[in-house]
Amino acid sequence: MKYLIGLLIFSNTLYAFETRYIAQSPTALLMGGAYTAIADDEYTLFYNPATLARHDGFSFNPVNIELMGTNALKDQDRFNDLGSDPADVSDAILDYPIFLGMGYNPGLKLEGFGISAIVNYQTKFHLQNQVNPMLDVDHRYDRGFIMGYGHAYKGNFSKEGGGEHLAWGVSTKYLQREGIYGSYNLAGTSLLGALNNDTAEEILEDLGQVRGSGWGFDIGFEYAKSYGSSQLLLGLALIDVYTILHTDSNEQDLEVAPQPYRATFGSAFRTSIAPGLNFTVSLDVDHLEKQMEFMRRLKLGTEIGLTPAVSLYGGINATDNYSYGLKLSTGLIKLFAGFYTVETGEKLLQQESNRFVIYLSMFDFTFMP
Repeated sequence: MKYLIGLLIFSNTLYAFETRYIAQSPTALLMGGAYTAIADDEYTLFYNPATLARHDGFSFNPVNIELMGTNALKDQDRFNDLGSDPADVSDAILDYPIFLGMGYNPGLKLEGFGISAIVNYQTKFHLQNQVNPMLDVDHRYDRGFIMGYGHAYKGNFSKEGGGEHLAWGVSTKYLQREGIYGSYNLAGTSLLGALNNDTAEEILEDLGQVRGSGWGFDIGFEYAKSYGSSQLLLGLALIDVYTILHTDSNEQDLEVAPQPYRATFGSAFRTSIAPGLNFTVSLDVDHLEKQMEFMRRLKLGTEIGLTPAVSLYGGINATDNYSYGLKLSTGLIKLFAGFYTVETGEKLLQQESNRFVIYLSMFDFTFMP
């Protein structure tokens, strides 16, 4: 059992081919990731700062807690009768990506200005190669803040008043990151020696945990137009255009995991079908900066607002990775729950990771002048 606990402690993994987000909106996760053109919740700054240009009034989100993890319900048989022997644990998790994430990102918006705190923990591990088992680890703990501004340089658009505009936005962030990023031989002395420590901190230090910090910035563009009760939204986001993390000196001369640049184009169409019934469809083409299969770039999402208090979400990405869930809102309390799947392999359809998300937001409000 100690062996299993040790593995779970540093469970934020390789997924070297999975996008490394600083923070993720629960709405985006449940819409298959197709969120660049929408990005109008408390996670705006992490997706497209230009959407701040259509924010009116003052919004405050003091408490928002997000929990994500591997959806073990999809593979219950794998973990039945799990023993305490290392060989039993290894067989159960072999070629099975395990993920755990927690986040707290309170923030506020004032007209076109926004700021959010960054307190996020993500940990993944992936055991591969039955002959010579290697554990790929990507563990990180991020702290800092992000702030930005969006401005309509042509036209005028608002959620209530409609209209049309072209807008730009910029954001800057400060990030402190500590974590582990590498591969470990399951039978090697470094891994076994680390697991003999008594505390999680000692285990992480022996495995090569490093720390770093730095600044970065993002750029976004948006076109928004209202057609009566419908809206067309187009967005282009260049996230982490220049984000450089400088590693603190360490005995092993290791580098902290970088925060890579990502370019995304998104579109969305919203319409009000009847009082209390709204419908949204969205599409993102991700990673414009990389060479990869088009279907891996493509993300599709939908939202059906049944009442002001209830919304249903669905999405698909990378051909057959589905997402679905719901939102319940009572004014001062907002709850999201659902399941989503992401592609983690080097090639399309090579490896997927099934996950869940639970999100709770309390005491948030918006004041309109």
